[in-house]
Amino acid sequence: MSKPHNQNSQRQQQDRRLFRIFNYYRVLLSLTLLFTYSNEVGKVFIGLEYPLLFIATTLVYTAINIALALVLLSDQALQPQQIALNIFIDILALSLLTYANGGVGSGFGILIILSIAAGSILMRGRHAVLFAAISSIAMLALEGYRATTDALAPNYFQAGVLGMVFFATALFVKRISLRIDASEDLATQRASDIAHLEKLNRLIIQRMRTGIIVCNQDGDVHMMNEAAVFLLSQQHQGDDPTATEFNQLPAPLMQRLIEWRQNPQRRTSPFQTSPETPPIQANFTAFMQDGSTDVLIFLEDNTKAIQQAQQLKLASLGQLTASIAHEIRNPLGAISHAAQLLDESENLDEADRRLTHIVQAHSRRMNSTIENILELSRRRPSSPEPIQLAPWLKAFATSFNEDQRNAGEFIIQVSPTDMEVHFDPSQLEQVLTNLSRNGLLYSQTNTGRAVLYFNAGIRADNELPYLDIIDEGPGIASEALPHLFEPFYTTERSGTGLGLYISRELCQANNARLDHIANQTGGCCFRIIFPHPKQITA
Repeated sequence: MSKPHNQNSQRQQQDRRLFRIFNYYRVLLSLTLLFTYSNEVGKVFIGLEYPLLFIATTLVYTAINIALALVLLSDQALQPQQIALNIFIDILALSLLTYANGGVGSGFGILIILSIAAGSILMRGRHAVLFAAISSIAMLALEGYRATTDALAPNYFQAGVLGMVFFATALFVKRISLRIDASEDLATQRASDIAHLEKLNRLIIQRMRTGIIVCNQDGDVHMMNEAAVFLLSQQHQGDDPTATEFNQLPAPLMQRLIEWRQNPQRRTSPFQTSPETPPIQANFTAFMQDGSTDVLIFLEDNTKAIQQAQQLKLASLGQLTASIAHEIRNPLGAISHAAQLLDESENLDEADRRLTHIVQAHSRRMNSTIENILELSRRRPSSPEPIQLAPWLKAFATSFNEDQRNAGEFIIQVSPTDMEVHFDPSQLEQVLTNLSRNGLLYSQTNTGRAVLYFNAGIRADNELPYLDIIDEGPGIASEALPHLFEPFYTTERSGTGLGLYISRELCQANNARLDHIANQTGGCCFRIIFPHPKQITA
């Protein structure tokens, strides 16, 4: 099986570095021989038998090594043939120097061991044994040649021992090289697997619906996936190159990080970074990284948890309303009926008759409250579907004016005109009916004109569709704003305090939100923020 291209490239670069180091050794060796031979004391030890051959071989060997060193300074690819040729030149030059210095007995042949070792490392396979064989033959041939020319007894035994050392060196270094290569291959494979797993983990983290943030104790963000960016800013980082990037945790999340650090066992409360973002639940855990304690933050969209809580509330409310229908509604009907009978009596004076009217009015109010609770508890699950908002709002305004006693004027602006939202049509009609009744009433009371504005659009920063319902009333008092969506809270004597509560419940059931927005031009503005189109298709 062939090795990956990048692995071969790394090995070639490594071989080039090793060969460059080996050539530095050759240059240093040849220059040392020249310097030693130029010294009068050195001539006593080297080049004794054939000085001319010694100096000539050393000069040529030095020139070759220096030229090769200059070639290796470039980034040119190093071929195996070049390495083999230089090892052969080494064996030839050192063999000639051994001969010029008196043969195998001079000890010069030991220098060939380093060349064989270098060849075994740089040239994998059978070349290591080939270098040892050539070197052994060269030593035996030199001893034989010296015996024929100098009439000296050949030292074959020492040449043979040196040859055995050559083979032992080649085989040992080859074995070590193979193990090193196997270890490098394994390390490279492991590194590749780790890199692949890291890439896969990052991809999985980026695709997770759960927001994940890695930061330090001071809130400096190291990593954040796309889900976290969307939850905190309602922007898709991958689609918009100008999407918000967080280098520091937002203030609400930083506050909860501080609370968690003070008491890790405490569950922090949900938060919103802006009115347009969903309620977020943050969970924290500490982990060690590079010797420091970092924090891993999991962000969950709390909308589904709120919906589940609402379902539990509705289930409990359904049980309660069964008791209300029996325990309250029937006696209330009897009270109302008795008041009607009293009102028909001819013996009542005007003060008592006024009291019966009060009893009937409050009975009707209580009955209306019970009807609203029963309607809320019997509410069917939402079935969101695409709605072309502009024609739907026009149809709603027409239908509303036909059904209500006092018609109002609806001014509708939708941009873009083909804007589409996802909502249960019947539940959206119920929400707008509740808001329109109040809005037209307050506009009529404040200005004498029953008018209501429907302004719809798409936010440029987060692509969330919205619908503003704006009246010309006096607005909502600041002390009433914190309790605006609480059940049974009302500032009107005849109100039940359930209209806005039911409207918000219906919006949350459709993964939308209903908020009160400050209106600079006066009046009251309620905004329905519809779910992002990509949340619908996800």
